[in-house]
Amino acid sequence: MFHRTNFYQKGLTLLGKTTFDRHIKVDVATAEHLVEKKRARGKTTTRYPDDPEIRDVYEEELRRLRLRAVLLDEAQHLITSGDGKQPKDQLNWIKSMAIETGVLHVLIGTYDLLPFCNLDGQMARRGSEFHFARYHMEDENDCQAFRNAFSSLLKQIPLQVDHDTLIQRWWYFFEGSIGCIGILKQWLVRSLYRALREESPELTRAHLEQSVLPDAKWERMRADARSGEAEFQYADGQNSYLSELANMPTFTSKQPDPAPPSTPPTADQKTRKPKGHIGEPSPYRDQVGTVQQEGEATHCSFSGPIKLEAARWLESKVQEVQCSTCGSVSKAKLKEQSVVISPHPPRKSRPVRNVTRWMEQESDWVLVQKKE
Repeated sequence: MFHRTNFYQKGLTLLGKTTFDRHIKVDVATAEHLVEKKRARGKTTTRYPDDPEIRDVYEEELRRLRLRAVLLDEAQHLITSGDGKQPKDQLNWIKSMAIETGVLHVLIGTYDLLPFCNLDGQMARRGSEFHFARYHMEDENDCQAFRNAFSSLLKQIPLQVDHDTLIQRWWYFFEGSIGCIGILKQWLVRSLYRALREESPELTRAHLEQSVLPDAKWERMRADARSGEAEFQYADGQNSYLSELANMPTFTSKQPDPAPPSTPPTADQKTRKPKGHIGEPSPYRDQVGTVQQEGEATHCSFSGPIKLEAARWLESKVQEVQCSTCGSVSKAKLKEQSVVISPHPPRKSRPVRNVTRWMEQESDWVLVQKKE
């Protein structure tokens, strides 16, 4: 359980304040009637232990030092414990401290923080999300930055290292660390520990390969990274409704045309008869072609991003993807590191089979060769 009083104490210690003065004000007229209240027996539990007096001292110290920001690392542990009401209580607690002190509070953590950024309107309008993304193989700048970081870490190892050979296999370490330098660093530390335990003067490729994470852990981290990136992309996406309104033409209210001055009907207007014969319908134009029923779908319901790795899609050089709903085959696109199927009309004939394409099979996308 997160202990708020402990948080104040650590904050005051970091700010260099280890003591504070306690002031007690008592009304002299009623002093003789004061009776010390005994604390009720038994344990009392609170959701988050909080000492108002220590909090006042902590907030006053923030105001006195005129701090610009307070950084809370590993903030996902601050709001992900207990029942469903506690996360909102914690965010309101942080919001109240930010308002009282005028100090920006920055929460740094994993993707678990995302669901709590929009718990209510008050938090949604006061907070902003910033994504410190991992490196992606599709971006050449990311690849170069990863190689530079990998090279710097290798130079810090206190053993002999075949630097150039390992750098040539950077893509292996890229995939093994899912593009995260923190995971790569832990990987190198495990390898170094294995080499030191064996009293080896050199960090070899075998040490590195034996220290790679197991499949279960690697798959879990990769799945968490992908789901978190998708959730962040949705949370930080552009407001489509307002975008449509912004592209609409300027709205102007149409004023009704002024009514012409009324004039008395003439004798000819009184005696004029409608053209045509009585009992004959007025002429009209017949509808030509097939009329589409209102609400009838013109596009297949399957479109948008799919769970196909962009790296696999690019390496295969096969752009064609088969729709999982109607079976039509069309060229996919790469949009913001995701493979996307464009809206398309539903295919009414049998699915295409003589084209090399990507097809979804049991929640996984596989490359299917065309049938001769």
